[in-house]
Amino acid sequence: MTELRHLQMVILDIMRDVDALCQENDIEYYLLGGSAIGAIRHKGFIPWDDDLDIIMNAENYERFLRVCKEKLDPAKYYVQEGLKDWPLYFSKIKLKGTCLTEIDGYASNEDAKGIFLDVFKMDNAPKERLAQYWQYICAKYFLCYQLSVRSYASATTKKKLMLLLSFPLRFAPLRNFVKKQVERYNKRKTDYWAFFYGRTRMKTSFVRRSVYGKPLRVPFEDMLLPVPEYYHEYLTQMFGDYMTPPPAEKQVGLHLINVDFGKY
Repeated sequence: MTELRHLQMVILDIMRDVDALCQENDIEYYLLGGSAIGAIRHKGFIPWDDDLDIIMNAENYERFLRVCKEKLDPAKYYVQEGLKDWPLYFSKIKLKGTCLTEIDGYASNEDAKGIFLDVFKMDNAPKERLAQYWQYICAKYFLCYQLSVRSYASATTKKKLMLLLSFPLRFAPLRNFVKKQVERYNKRKTDYWAFFYGRTRMKTSFVRRSVYGKPLRVPFEDMLLPVPEYYHEYLTQMFGDYMTPPPAEKQVGLHLINVDFGKY
């Protein structure tokens, strides 16, 4: 077994525990982006992928974090909560006793160095285009601030300039205002859900809630994991022709530099 395949299997075991927790507590989630492509195109991990991402709406995300802290084995897992345990606004479930060195990684303690599963949040979004633009701009500006706090050594010169321009958000009142603009629709039922992290652009950030629909469980390695109900529409909007693999030179992972599996 290669080191990468070993890593995928350990991540899958984390997913197994997280999925069981979600099913026991009626928390809906979906595989995100490349992880969803893996499920549909490969019935598991994309062969060169070195992580696994899931996503849920804001209500389920908040419930998920509460349930994790109450019921996820604290001897086995460290819950790295977004904006509290690290600067970015998504969370990681990290396996204690392991160590994954990644590009632009962040670890405030030994437990935060572990092999992980990423858990992202979608915010409710309006259908009006102008309101979407405002929400998107606020979200990306807020993200620039978060990256500047975490550090983003691999950023391009243009991106580093954007991080520098986010310095006004170091003032809490302004930062809270911008965050509120991003989350202002989360207490309402809206036609769209929006995801602002990763490499999302305006056209890929906003997806109709009906496209996500009811989570559809499909084969993923030796499990059944949920993808959007209308996954073809979702993946086509995100990636275009998602069934055609990229050129060989782009078939590389995004995270792994070095890994210690500990007892796993």
